[in-house]
Amino acid sequence: MPHSFRTLVKPEKPPFTITHQDRIMTIGSCFSENVGQYFERYKFQININPFGQQYNPYSIVNAINRLLSPAPYTKADLIHHQELFHSYDHHGSFSRTSEDETLENINANLSAAAETLKGTSVLFLTFGTSHFFRLKGSGKVVSNCHKMPGTNFDFELMKPEQIVSELETAFISLWKVNPATKIVLTVSPVRYFAFGHYENSVSKSHIFTAINTLREKYSQLYYFPAYEIVMDDLRDYRFFADDMLHPSPQAIAYVWEAMSHTLLPLFTQNLLKELDEIVSAVNHRPRNPKSQAHLKFIDGILLKMQKLETQYGLDFGLERQKLQGK
Repeated sequence: MPHSFRTLVKPEKPPFTITHQDRIMTIGSCFSENVGQYFERYKFQININPFGQQYNPYSIVNAINRLLSPAPYTKADLIHHQELFHSYDHHGSFSRTSEDETLENINANLSAAAETLKGTSVLFLTFGTSHFFRLKGSGKVVSNCHKMPGTNFDFELMKPEQIVSELETAFISLWKVNPATKIVLTVSPVRYFAFGHYENSVSKSHIFTAINTLREKYSQLYYFPAYEIVMDDLRDYRFFADDMLHPSPQAIAYVWEAMSHTLLPLFTQNLLKELDEIVSAVNHRPRNPKSQAHLKFIDGILLKMQKLETQYGLDFGLERQKLQGK
């Protein structure tokens, strides 16, 4: 019998599936954005990281709580550094050169995401690290230091029981507002070696311990083994980016394939194949865009779009515009 030189990771069967009728939100690290972009590509209703990338459980909990009680941010919540206005709760992608523009961007996203969360049926949370930074003086936990001097912050590590307590409180608050929400928990395969190799291992272990405790208590929680798939199944540096820390696009595609086969029912998986055909057609550059063969091909794709819009309520407005503009 031939040897299998791999450690195949088989995700547990989830207690629910995801279709295009579900409303999805992701909160967490850059890895949650990577996965979220696949849902977006395939026309799922999704809000991806409404605060930008969040890595530690404190910041993820803060994001959930702020969405449940969406008090607008004010000028007092901003800092000015390197010619930009920043929020300690947000990723740098929200930063702008003026206070008003920064607040408008932040609060528009906050309002939209808060409304989305009320009807979200599946919430993906991706944890990157148990380490976090606390602003000296105020004691505020920050999601992003925005390249401020390190002397402005205290560096701490959450214990598993702290992670459990914070997440449990946030989940209960969420379920009071939206009892139907299912939560998918994942651990980012990105290794945070800025804190040290050993420290990264300790940090991840605290997250795993907390997740295991919560899973045993709440049936609405499902753990998807993204970390294990990258670190054990792929287990090769060719599946990492040039920094040797972040998963490569090929690795992310492999995780998405495993996730889609695990969380999506068969008819939705088949629908994704049809959507792939549309995406390929939209991105295709024809040699002769005015040829009869190509125009007939476009008409066929447009008919397919119309059929899927009617059948599943999908929106191909941008794709239709791009296709007809060729």
